[in-house]
Amino acid sequence: MSDTIPNLGGASRIYAVFGDPVAQVQTPTLINPMFAASGIDLYAVPFHVTRENFEPAWRVFTAMDNVAGIGVTVPHKISAARLCDELTPAAAAVGAVNSIQRRDDGSMYGALFDGLGFVRGLAGNRDRLDGASVLLVGAGGAGRAIAHTLAGEGISRLAVIDVDEEALDFTVGMVNRVTGSPVAQRGRGDLAGIDILINATPIGLKSAEAFPVDLGGVGAGMLVADIAALARDTELLKLARQRGAATSDGRDMLEAQIALIAGFAAGREAGTPL
Repeated sequence: MSDTIPNLGGASRIYAVFGDPVAQVQTPTLINPMFAASGIDLYAVPFHVTRENFEPAWRVFTAMDNVAGIGVTVPHKISAARLCDELTPAAAAVGAVNSIQRRDDGSMYGALFDGLGFVRGLAGNRDRLDGASVLLVGAGGAGRAIAHTLAGEGISRLAVIDVDEEALDFTVGMVNRVTGSPVAQRGRGDLAGIDILINATPIGLKSAEAFPVDLGGVGAGMLVADIAALARDTELLKLARQRGAATSDGRDMLEAQIALIAGFAAGREAGTPL
């Protein structure tokens, strides 16, 4: 690490990463080499901030001029959004942030890159979204962010499945407000007429039989994405590949999202990668 990241100095800036727990957070490991390679004197540093201490920690870090911003993971994404002075459209629609840029005047500008990271992580498969019928499993924070971004990608239909009725209604309503038409609806547990299947839950880490969708319809011509897949393929992705479907995993999303977070932390416009 010392070969790629120089020592901190008095002119260095800090991008704090808050989480509870925080030991599992990959942002510092992934983002610091990017800062170093770009010659930016900026360092991502993890801080274990509990839910009870979040607001006091926020006040301390936002008061320091050498703090470039704050990254947040669970359970702080919603709380941080409420404390921001301004939000990107995606963050405002979802009501959550994962990266906050501290501006020169001390104001905090919050962004949510889950959705944009997912879409950009599709790379060449992004073209499949135009006119597609999509089934999204999971209307939690990441699922909502993905749904919001999909609303601007020209999809023809978005079916959403979630056990949380409130989250489900929120996501369907949000997408339809963004599109101005009833593009989103409650989904069913089958793949009839579906072009793209997206799993935004941890379910894919278990056996494919635990998945709340009949996967008999998975086949060549489909795109199956599972954002839970990081260290290894999920059973869902293994089945999809066996059936000849195109796939995208959580690593694709993470790499695209880290580049966006790095650019935002370095002071660039939201959505501009480093």
